[in-house]
Amino acid sequence: MKIITIKQFSNELKARLYQHELEAEGINCIVSNAISSSLFPIGAGSISLQILKKDKDKAKKIIKKLDKTYSED
Repeated sequence: MKIITIKQFSNELKARLYQHELEAEGINCIVSNAISSSLFPIGAGSISLQILKKDKDKAKKIIKKLDKTYSED
């Protein structure tokens, strides 16, 4: 099974929120680089939300809705 990065964040809290929402919809995912990003900030998008490739289409639909809900406007 192949793991892919579906979205990147500069904020760990937002990454965890998306992770929670995806998992609530039955998509297993992980947040990576959160600890190292906190210790050594290297810029926006350094925290990754990763899923199994087979869940990509379903995850994209959920993420699109979340992006609208949690936009930083």
